[in-house]
Amino acid sequence: MDLRLTKVAIPPSNSTVSVSIIDTTSWAYKIPCGDLFLPRFPGLDTFDICSYAFLITHDDRHVLFDLGIRKDWENLIPSTVKRLKNDGTIIQVEKELTDILRHGGIDLNDIDAAVWSHIHWDHTGNVPNLPQSVDLVVGPGIKDEYMPGWPANPVAQFHEADVAGRKVVGLEIDDFKLDIGGLKAHDYFGDGSFYLLDAPGHSLGHINALARTSTSPDEFIFLAADSIHLGGELRPNTHLQLPESVAVVGLTPCPCSCDHLTKFHPRSSRDIPYLGLDPSFPEHLRDAEKTIECIQELDADDRVMVIFAHDISLYKTLEFFPANANGWKEKGWKTAGRWAFLADLQKTAQEASEKK
Repeated sequence: MDLRLTKVAIPPSNSTVSVSIIDTTSWAYKIPCGDLFLPRFPGLDTFDICSYAFLITHDDRHVLFDLGIRKDWENLIPSTVKRLKNDGTIIQVEKELTDILRHGGIDLNDIDAAVWSHIHWDHTGNVPNLPQSVDLVVGPGIKDEYMPGWPANPVAQFHEADVAGRKVVGLEIDDFKLDIGGLKAHDYFGDGSFYLLDAPGHSLGHINALARTSTSPDEFIFLAADSIHLGGELRPNTHLQLPESVAVVGLTPCPCSCDHLTKFHPRSSRDIPYLGLDPSFPEHLRDAEKTIECIQELDADDRVMVIFAHDISLYKTLEFFPANANGWKEKGWKTAGRWAFLADLQKTAQEASEKK
């Protein structure tokens, strides 16, 4: 049996939100990652990412979770721009998030808040494009460490203009009064429809989210932000072992046997993720690992679909804003996307082997 289903304890509720996954049209190519994973995966020296944002609708209230990459990315703080250029990372952004929202029928004045999962450049978007009435919600420690933004605060990773004249709601640990799957949770609307979760490890103030998309039966979408970057950090695991064979587009042969799949696994395992974290990658390694372990349990709960901010392997499976994502289970997105990342890892391993 390759799937050992779990059922994470989630407080009951009769309230739901509507979730739309936004293709922000923002991509970053050739991000260096050779030193991010341990043991090292042969050939995995760079990776490409898309950046999703999420529109959460609760009755007539709208909340954004993450904002993608700003179109004028060269106006990020100078140290970030310099690093991206020195690394050879290629940034392409076709549209501003606010233009995408308007084109999809959203009045920006109807947005209550924008949530930064954390303050890295590929999540913070272009906040000044939003009306001043839109609150900015940030995770624990962000206000104390980084306000009022760069350059007044030289260590800040966002501009003063991002927060100037705007209400910034800084969540602190005491605001996370619940426990969901081992993660501390904050009931955002107060009715169990949408939770923000303290997800430590990747960076200061890193938060995830859990949206209840159905109550009969219960179904949820878990927004994992940067707790995970590639599917190989999440799967396989003790809850979700590699099956005897996998059939996804891009695998060779297809279906591909478990024996073949473990040949390019650095630890030749059916129940350990392909990619472990190098201690130099997250701000706090053990916290990051614990967060991933919690998400693995949620991922093994058939009521929950996990989507992380840059999951390029899901890109061709998902339907994007203005479409609604609440029907994810009926549409089979979770099943279709579960092992899709393996095609990219297999290709990377094969290319590395051919270069020897």
